[in-house]
Amino acid sequence: MSMSEKSVSSSLQQLEQQLADKNPALLQAFRLYHELDQVAYDLGLIGMDDSLANKNSWSPVITVIGDPSSGKNEFINRYLNSTTPAIDPNGLHAQFTVLVYRDDASPMTLPGTAVDGDPRFPFYHISERLELLEKGSSRNINSYLELKTNNNNQLKDKTIILAPGFAANQKQAEAELLREHASTLSDLVFIFFDARHSTLEDFRSSLSPFLKHAARSNNPSKFIYVINEPSSNHDAVDLNDWKQQLIHLGLEAGQFFVLSQSTESTTQQAIEQKLTNIDVESAYRILNNLQQHITEFDTVVVHEVQKGIDLWKDRSHFTLTAVLSFIALSLVAGEIQMGLVAVLLDPFVASVALFLLIVLLIPVHIYSSKVHAKFIAKKLAERQVELGLIENLPALFNKGITLWRILLPIRQPVGWTKEVQETLDMLMTRAKGLVQSLNNTFSTNSAAPSASAPKEETFLNL
Repeated sequence: MSMSEKSVSSSLQQLEQQLADKNPALLQAFRLYHELDQVAYDLGLIGMDDSLANKNSWSPVITVIGDPSSGKNEFINRYLNSTTPAIDPNGLHAQFTVLVYRDDASPMTLPGTAVDGDPRFPFYHISERLELLEKGSSRNINSYLELKTNNNNQLKDKTIILAPGFAANQKQAEAELLREHASTLSDLVFIFFDARHSTLEDFRSSLSPFLKHAARSNNPSKFIYVINEPSSNHDAVDLNDWKQQLIHLGLEAGQFFVLSQSTESTTQQAIEQKLTNIDVESAYRILNNLQQHITEFDTVVVHEVQKGIDLWKDRSHFTLTAVLSFIALSLVAGEIQMGLVAVLLDPFVASVALFLLIVLLIPVHIYSSKVHAKFIAKKLAERQVELGLIENLPALFNKGITLWRILLPIRQPVGWTKEVQETLDMLMTRAKGLVQSLNNTFSTNSAAPSASAPKEETFLNL
C-alpha cells in the first residue's frame, strides 16, 4: 500500500488531456507512468512534483545532424514550407537548436537554460551530465543549447533538434554526449553529408563513436544517411563508396538517400513518407520506452542502490574488523609485556572487559557506518547523473541509514518488498498489452505492424 497519494502536476494534466484526444493506447501508457510514479514516490526516489513520464518525449522527435554546407538547414526549411525560413540557411548553428511550435507570429530564440530547466524538452537537466565531463560546463549551458520557436503548423506536436556535424572542435566530448542523447530520444535521425567532402576519415574521432552508438540502438533503421549533392557538384555520387567508408567507421545498419537535382523529387517524396509516418514510430517508441523504464526500475535503479548498500555494509564491517584486530594485537602485546590474558581469565574482569568492549564498538561502528554512507551517497549521486536518471538514488540509499539497519545484517533497500515487485510485474504485463491496442489503432485488421517492426535493419538505395 502506498504511504500517500502522489499528485499529478498541471503540465502533466494538460498532457493527459491531449493524449485523451489523440490516442487511447498512449493515454493508458501515461496512466501506467502515474502508477509507476506512485511506486517511485513511496520509495523516496522522486518528489511530489516529479514524474517518470518526463523520461519520455510524448510527441515525435526528429534530429537533423550536419555541417552548414550539408544542406541540413535547407532540408528543415523545405519540410516546414514556410514563407519565412525557420532556420537561417547560412547560419553556422554551432549550438544544438531545439525547434518547437509556438502560436505566435514572432519567432523567439531563448537560451539553453530554457531547455535544460524544462522537463517538456529533450535536454532536461543535461547540464548535470555535461558537468561530469568537465567542471564548469553546466554554467556554460547557453553555449551548447538554444531554443527556437515558430508558428509553422508542421511543428505542432513535434520537436526538431538541429545538431552540429562531425567536424572536430574543442568541445568534442560534450558534442558527442549531446548528439547521442538527442538521437536516443528521437524517432528519426537524419545525418547529412556534403557530397563534395567525400572523405570521411577526417571525421573519424567524432563520427566513429556516433556510428557505434547507432549500432547499439533498439531501432537502427531510424538513422537515415543523406548525401546532399549541391548543384555546383559535377561529379556523380558513388553511394557504395560512402557506404563502405561509413561501414569502415562502425556503421552496421541504416538507410541511405542521395539528394540531387536529378533525383530530388523522388528522394524528397520517400523522405516525406517517413516523416508522415513518424506518429506511428513515435507511438511504438513511447510504449517501448515505458517497458524499458519498468524493467530498469529493478535492473538499474534498485540495482545501483543495492550495490551501494552492499559496498556500505562491506566497508563498515571491514572497519569493525580492523578495530577488533587492533584490540586483539593490543592484547597480544599486553600478554607479552604484562601477562594481561591471565588477568582476563577472571570471570568478573572478563565480564567487565566484554561489556566495555561492546560499549566501545557500538558507537565506533555507528560512526564509521555513517561516514562510509556519506561517501557512498555522493558516489550514487554521481552515478545517477552519469546514467541520466530522474530517480534520486541517494534518497533511497539514505533511507536505510538507521540505527537498526546499521547494527543488523539487512541489505535490502527500504521499501523494496515482494508487493512492490509484484506491482511492477503487473505494470509490465499491462504495458505489453498496450502494444496490441496500439496495433488496433493504426490498423483495422489483425495484420497490424508489431512493436518490433521499427527495429528492422535495412539499407535503402535511391
